[in-house]
Amino acid sequence: MSASIVRNTLLSPAYTEKVLAMPPAGEAQATLKEILLRFRNMKDSASEMQTEIHLVKPILRTLGYSVESKPKFFEDHVKGPDFALFCSEQDRLATSNLWGTKDFFRNSVAVLSVKRYGRNLAEGITGFFLDFESRIPLYQVMYLSKRSDTPWGILTNGKTWILCRKPRSFEKRLIELSLDDLDSPDSEETLHLFYHLFSCMGLKEHLPALFAEERAELIDILKERKASITKLLQDTTKKAEFYPRLIPYCKELFPDANLSLTESYLKERNVTAPPAQTPKGLRLLNGHDGPDVVTYLFTKKEVPVSFSVEDLILEGTKEVFVKESLFALRILDLTPGFGAVAAHLVEGLTYLSFTLPYRERNTFVAEWENEATLNRCILNTLLYGVEKSHLALDILQNSMMSRFQERASHYRLGDALLGMSLADLEGLFETRSQTDLFSKPPEGIIREFRNMYRLYFSLSDRIKEDIEEKRELDVKLARYRERLRDILDLLTASYFTKKSEEKKIKELLYALDSDESKWQRARSEQWFVSAKQLARKNAFFHMEIEFPLLLNGAFDLVIVQPWLAYAWEEKVPVIEMTKAYIKRASAYVKPSGKILLVSGESTAKLADELAKSKKYILTQKGTWIVLRKA
Repeated sequence: MSASIVRNTLLSPAYTEKVLAMPPAGEAQATLKEILLRFRNMKDSASEMQTEIHLVKPILRTLGYSVESKPKFFEDHVKGPDFALFCSEQDRLATSNLWGTKDFFRNSVAVLSVKRYGRNLAEGITGFFLDFESRIPLYQVMYLSKRSDTPWGILTNGKTWILCRKPRSFEKRLIELSLDDLDSPDSEETLHLFYHLFSCMGLKEHLPALFAEERAELIDILKERKASITKLLQDTTKKAEFYPRLIPYCKELFPDANLSLTESYLKERNVTAPPAQTPKGLRLLNGHDGPDVVTYLFTKKEVPVSFSVEDLILEGTKEVFVKESLFALRILDLTPGFGAVAAHLVEGLTYLSFTLPYRERNTFVAEWENEATLNRCILNTLLYGVEKSHLALDILQNSMMSRFQERASHYRLGDALLGMSLADLEGLFETRSQTDLFSKPPEGIIREFRNMYRLYFSLSDRIKEDIEEKRELDVKLARYRERLRDILDLLTASYFTKKSEEKKIKELLYALDSDESKWQRARSEQWFVSAKQLARKNAFFHMEIEFPLLLNGAFDLVIVQPWLAYAWEEKVPVIEMTKAYIKRASAYVKPSGKILLVSGESTAKLADELAKSKKYILTQKGTWIVLRKA
């Protein structure tokens, strides 16, 4: 990849090389270099206006555009684009009578926004009269191209140029080039790329042709891979057998993928994966498409993730919804798969954050106005997930790192349908039962466990006294958490075995606060070891233990893909699985919360079946269904 490409989610490596192989635009490239060199002497002190006049306008003329300066946008309180770009003066004049309307922008090739030379385009800054101007510039141009229905948006600070395709929903399809280092040996290559991508000819001819060719070629390769994988998995359903067969395909698609969970699982069973190969089709894949491509290859049936994050979050809200409301949300994905839903959520939530006002005017939260920290905040605070497959969770985490440079810290390995709640322990409480001499009754310990977490989450990570108190709480919470997890594992395992150990489980429940030596003795007994092995094998997952926010709260939104069945699994009975997931989700969603079913072609049939229940209010939208508690 060219050193001048800062990031690229627009074209695959193979098709970026095809752009580099196009005939050079000698005269145009020489003119571009001359303009950039001339501006270099004034760039350090250049204002936004000077950048626009002395750099951007001359470059646009060289790229073949006729420019409409400062076109009026059609929304109040929104700073419109600095330029509307047309491929000829004739096109611009023919549209001039529509000036300031949506039709005017629809007839343009692109809209362009200019920022002060060198300004960070992924970070908002405070101090502007219009809140819109304080927001992240990249999202400004996405918003303008989306709302004006213009096919392309261009954002520049003179130093960096970003070409952004109009989002279908909220995805970032862009290529970002740096034109700063003209003394580099690669400067001619940089100008070559810049001209063929950002010019009028690039937007009107080169890129549409490349997209069509790339799509057709990639589809053929993926169909062949899909058939190969299906054949490969015909005779096995054991993870220790099919994981090694699939790892080479993962490494083919993502050479730098970290498959630590999968490889650890195989290592425990003394299984070695074959070495990865690098077939011809590898460079046709844009890493941005990773979750969707792997979902197509490794599932029995692909259902596009098409729900609108904005509609889903905002619909039915009774109060004014502001940024603070958004970042207070907690969302659980019960079927994350390979990360397609997670990626869709992050991009949708970041864009929605951009459009929402603060509760009070003149508020500015730096973490929410920087692309990198915004992604981190959403992945580390808002989103939770439970994934049953080691390989799927590995690919999801790799996809999040590739796309957002951040792992999804609250996505865990486990089977969301195999687990118990702390409420299930109440049946084991007996008022006449005696605890150890110095121990507390289990109901009191569980109540204390909840209160300790409430206190823990209220403490600051910046105040010295709070940090010290959190450290002390960590020790107690870790001990109770481990013991409660053990008891819930034992209780869940008892449903899988003929011999019930309820008496022994009850003894441990009444020894929650006992000395560690008693627990060590219990953990060494065969019945305990066997139950824990069963729990590990079947990935038991106890929601309140793994997601402590549930001890004193609940989720605002729970997402389920009931159709999701991996290529190595038996066919899923969609309606039965959906009902099981709804039952599980309803225990952990707020009374005012929502359950989203991404149901694909099964939507109508599923909606008819679910409409029979009086427990939920059902709303069907295309290929997805929203349930609310009645």
